[in-house]
Amino acid sequence: MRFRSYRAAVGLALTIVVTAIIAACDTTGPTAPEERPTSGLRLLTVLPTAPLLATTSVSFYAVKGQNAGADIWYHARPGRSDSTKMLEFRLGGESLDRRPDGSAFAIGDSVRITITVISPTNLIVDFQPSGLKFSAKEPARLKMFFAECGDDLDRDGQVTSNDDAIEQQLSLWRQETVTSPWIKLSSLVVKENSEIDALLGGFTGYAVAY
Repeated sequence: MRFRSYRAAVGLALTIVVTAIIAACDTTGPTAPEERPTSGLRLLTVLPTAPLLATTSVSFYAVKGQNAGADIWYHARPGRSDSTKMLEFRLGGESLDRRPDGSAFAIGDSVRITITVISPTNLIVDFQPSGLKFSAKEPARLKMFFAECGDDLDRDGQVTSNDDAIEQQLSLWRQETVTSPWIKLSSLVVKENSEIDALLGGFTGYAVAY
């Protein structure tokens, strides 16, 4: 029962985040979303001892009216059968909204989705087809996991309160093109799972940063 209550609380928090994301996308309001150039983005770094990813790219077909999703895992460490996730992506039955050309999805329509890890070291991923849009009522959900970055997030050789502060500042950032600035998304950090959750309105590039 405690586990169910915890998951319900996380789900409720993510639902609340939807409103924040929609508001952040409205740059005509009093507060525009935070933007940074690539040179100003403070990316996390995976430990050199982290296992390799089992795959750096995954593709699947999403169908309007059906749930869908994909995960990207690390290889298990030698002598162990379990492994850790880098990424979890989920779509609800009503998530698909518009194709990149602006046309609407009808029930039963499908689209091939490809997720590619651009930088395993810095947790940067690319989602295709670029320009795919999701429903504001049932956006896509992305979780990125940073357990393989260790506890010394600032890489100063020791675990201090500064690392805790960095963890609290972590967020998902999106970039429309390789020359575009990075835009901060409203995100939820789940410390117990070393994960960052966000609701997505569409496809582009994403990274974990602070």
